[in-house]
Amino acid sequence: MKTMSSFDKNESWIHNHKDNSNISINIKQHIKHGHHRAKYTFSDDPTDIIDLNIQKYNGFDHIQALHDYLEKMNLGKVEFTVFKCKSKSNIPAHYANIKLGNVSVASSFPEKYSLPEVAQQVAARNALYVLKKTHSYKNIPITQDISIVAERLEKELQKNYAGLFCDKVENIYKEVYSEQLPSNWLDLLSRLTTNIIIEDLPNQNKSILYYDASPADKKKHKEFLDTSLTESSENLLVMKLVDKTERTVTVASVDSNYTFWVLFVHDRINDEYDTLFKLMNMPSESKHFIKMFSIEVSDVYAVQIQEEWYRFKVSKIEDDSVIGIFIDLGMEWCVAKNNVMFLPPKFLKVSSQAIKCALTSLFFAPYFQVAQELFHKILFGKEFTLVPDNIECDVPLVTLYDGKCNMNDLIRKAIIEKTNFNKINGKCEKASLAYVGDGYLYLHSPNDTLTILESILDSISASRPLDTLYSKNSISPHKLYLVKCPELKLWSRAIVHDFIFTDQKFKVYFIDYGNYGFIDQDKFIDLKSFDLLLSAIGPQALKVSFHLFPPENLKDQSRSKALYEMLIDKSLDINVISTTSDGIQVVEIFDADDQSANRLSFNTQLYQRYLMRKYLFSSTVKAIFLRNSNVRLTHNS
Repeated sequence: MKTMSSFDKNESWIHNHKDNSNISINIKQHIKHGHHRAKYTFSDDPTDIIDLNIQKYNGFDHIQALHDYLEKMNLGKVEFTVFKCKSKSNIPAHYANIKLGNVSVASSFPEKYSLPEVAQQVAARNALYVLKKTHSYKNIPITQDISIVAERLEKELQKNYAGLFCDKVENIYKEVYSEQLPSNWLDLLSRLTTNIIIEDLPNQNKSILYYDASPADKKKHKEFLDTSLTESSENLLVMKLVDKTERTVTVASVDSNYTFWVLFVHDRINDEYDTLFKLMNMPSESKHFIKMFSIEVSDVYAVQIQEEWYRFKVSKIEDDSVIGIFIDLGMEWCVAKNNVMFLPPKFLKVSSQAIKCALTSLFFAPYFQVAQELFHKILFGKEFTLVPDNIECDVPLVTLYDGKCNMNDLIRKAIIEKTNFNKINGKCEKASLAYVGDGYLYLHSPNDTLTILESILDSISASRPLDTLYSKNSISPHKLYLVKCPELKLWSRAIVHDFIFTDQKFKVYFIDYGNYGFIDQDKFIDLKSFDLLLSAIGPQALKVSFHLFPPENLKDQSRSKALYEMLIDKSLDINVISTTSDGIQVVEIFDADDQSANRLSFNTQLYQRYLMRKYLFSSTVKAIFLRNSNVRLTHNS
């Protein structure tokens, strides 16, 4: 479907570079704190943390379901409140609370979420559960035949290999079958011969139910256990892409660095893992998962989530928390140390199921909000044809196809469209001034695109010397280059403006700032061959004309300086007045922090100042003329 291009090959330096993780950390820090190029701020870090729970709610709107239920039951309206807080890593987080009248119904607390909308979804889901339990189960019929109860419970317990507490069983039964269990159902069930095991937990004053495997399943498990195993975490087989064969995969998860994890579809290994998973979650086996007092990085343990056991590889230990990856799900997780359990070596027989991949030519895409949204919206949980482009990297570079649709191209085009700043549609709020020159203003968009670009370029240059990438080919006026701005002494995007030599330098235009500079002719990096996405994002400095001041009137140095000093470091509201014949927009600019009804635009203020000076100059000239005239008259007399 696709041949590997030059930029795909060049991209491998990022993935194979020993400081790859440092590049990511540096970019995040720069984005989070802004950077010294300009006074930009960025209040949140888009990649430090990803809410793993967002995957559960993708495609289902619990908030709408809650509103529908409230209307159906005539319960009134609820009020959502979102609270900002900090995670343990001091990262911005949110939790949500829902009130019905003056009563708090449910909350997402104590769980914190990186996205406020996800916190609201969790709270809505919890509220829906509480309300249904309170209002919907009052007149539900009771299932009288205990054999029917047993048959139904066996089906539900097969879906929950780790077992279910009896109160959870009652709720599931109501949800699924719209009937209630008899008050003495547990006692009646214990008298029947079924595949259900009832285990009493005296300390918790409750019971837990398990499904006991059928004879055929027991035989399969016995064959698995009888296999001679001497495996250790170091010998665990890791699933990899061994060649460039196209494969059908499901995107299982997207991690905090927005690399993603895939599972092969229709593969024999899936069946082997299914057997292992069932065995791990049998009570007779999981009881051997004992608490670990010494946990080592890179070792594989057993961790339970949502009442099911999974294999968990430790990547980092912080105080009382352990961060790692569920090797069969591809999910990153943070868990308390006392929840990390010993995993017997026999469960390392089957290779890990999830493969970590990155999208070719989109290494820096995750730092853009639109890409983060698309990754979850169009990738997670979907089937694709995976085409490996580079399997020699630590993280393989791949292209995903949905039929004939190239998903890499789709995401790249969406980023380009979302970050485009080539005109203002009527109005633009909270823009900022970049530069005043040649009679025009250059404006920066209120979005975070420039901050992200700066952070990426600065972090790359800090990670390795970029002078090794200088272009050996002829410099072209039709290409975008990466050059080191002499004034800022930082790397920036630029195009060649003039090939006239000045001390063996070319005059370049910095497309993200609106200013010009001179660069040595042999110090240009072809940005497209370096990174396709960074070369495709449009200029971030928009050239506009200042209303009431045609370019020829604004070329005056004192007037340009006065305008620059009026606008710099201010948040600006922009109104488009007209567009010139060559497509340049004429704008009127206001102080965004001044929301008074009679506020004056900066155009009017500068124009009034200009008229005042003109008037004073005219008056002064007239006074001098009159004085000189009086002197001459007196002299003549």
